[in-house]
Amino acid sequence: MDYSRAAFFACMWRVPVAGANREEIFDVSAEQFYNALLDYENYAEILGEVDEIDILEFSEEGAKIQYSVNVVKKFSYTLKMTHERPNLVAWELDSGSLFKKNSGRWEIEDLGDNKCKVVYNLDVALKVFAPKAITNKLVAVSLPRMMKTFYEHAKGL
Repeated sequence: MDYSRAAFFACMWRVPVAGANREEIFDVSAEQFYNALLDYENYAEILGEVDEIDILEFSEEGAKIQYSVNVVKKFSYTLKMTHERPNLVAWELDSGSLFKKNSGRWEIEDLGDNKCKVVYNLDVALKVFAPKAITNKLVAVSLPRMMKTFYEHAKGL
């Protein structure tokens, strides 16, 4: 399994932790990073675990996205997204058999000079048991790589 491409979750749909957060400064505008996050149709290319994306609804204010992912086992779930251009992309679990809870947010702050501060927050609970030591390691490795993956995608926009 390639955890380096874990980008989520919308990444972290697979991380069974009570919560995770991370803050980074990137050399792209807030608008560029925001646009990378809303590039749902390309998530299968951006995020290695995503097999398929189905955009059920989309507007400037939000979206409903069904993710089909393959992480040890293939499963799908649907997130209800909230968009506030260019500062926020948030989500709540709409449906799926794996999660009890999956909510989080990307907060993007324009710092000027083509830089932005990105804060990622996640609150996830799985319906199945996963050892905390494993999930903590996944978060420690996956979250920074996921953020960098979106940063690299944003640079190309």
